[in-house]
Amino acid sequence: MKLKSVWFHIGFWIIYTATFTIVEASYKGKYTEALTFELINLPMRLIVVYFNYFILLPRLLLQGKTVKYFGITFLTLIVAGFIQRIFNYYTLSFLNPGLPDNGIWIFYKFLQASVIIASPLIFIIGISAIWKVSELQKRAKNLENEKLQSELKYLKSQINPHFLFNTLNNIYGLSLDNSKKVPGLILKLSDFLSFSLYESNQKFIPLTKEIALINDFIELEKSRFEDRVEVNFSVSEEIGSVDVPPLIFIPFVENAFKHSLKNETGVARIDISLKKEGQDLLFNIRNSKPNTPVEETVKHGIGLENIKRRLNIIFEEGYELKITDEESQYGVLLKIYLRS
Repeated sequence: MKLKSVWFHIGFWIIYTATFTIVEASYKGKYTEALTFELINLPMRLIVVYFNYFILLPRLLLQGKTVKYFGITFLTLIVAGFIQRIFNYYTLSFLNPGLPDNGIWIFYKFLQASVIIASPLIFIIGISAIWKVSELQKRAKNLENEKLQSELKYLKSQINPHFLFNTLNNIYGLSLDNSKKVPGLILKLSDFLSFSLYESNQKFIPLTKEIALINDFIELEKSRFEDRVEVNFSVSEEIGSVDVPPLIFIPFVENAFKHSLKNETGVARIDISLKKEGQDLLFNIRNSKPNTPVEETVKHGIGLENIKRRLNIIFEEGYELKITDEESQYGVLLKIYLRS
């Protein structure tokens, strides 16, 4: 038993004994007599309570053997009440020879002794049960939080390897042509990977960092597709200081590039906007759809299920995600209810 628990039990018995002494003495005003009676009953109470607490409770009740637990507890109280009644009779007769003698075999006296022993048992087992349930709930919550945090780390670590592979291939191709773009693209890719590996471990980051990441991503993708794609990314000035989960918008941007350019013979268009509307943060992205139909629908794009799961874990009901799939364009509207 932990020291904290020991002090709890000591405190319980002091308060319990004092309370019942005062209650009993209030009828006759005999505090010494009431305290003597409580102390006479105390040893049997301790035996029954801690037999139940250390043996019956963990071995029966907490193991789901409820009927057996209550059956043995009831039998224990009957036996203890019988012993206590006999002990009380001879002890009180010895201490107070002048008391009227109505005999030892009085049924309600045996019942009274059992109830006197049962009262602290009900209190302490009830408190202990609530305590243990609270600890189990706390442990379950901690385990759930650990599970969610592990899942979040896993989900955030899922950077699309195709993006990395294609970007490196593109930089390699540009380097063969001695392109002046190579140093800048390598720096942007380095920043992107550094962010993904380190800063993404945080639960929330400043929106400005996420915007910089999106810009780097767009530049890296535009370096691959050049004049095949037109991107417009606008951020409203009134956004101010806002925190968001890291890598929360990138999967949508990645999907927009993938699905607007796949099988596209003309110029694809992607429009992205970030703005505040009251206390809400609105991220809106729309991309054109290729003239040639794509067999795989954008609804099964990269990271979409990943991002939905992350949003559910972090925000629960604090967001809205609306996806529109029209004939000529595909859109995503993500509304996040900002924390106060």
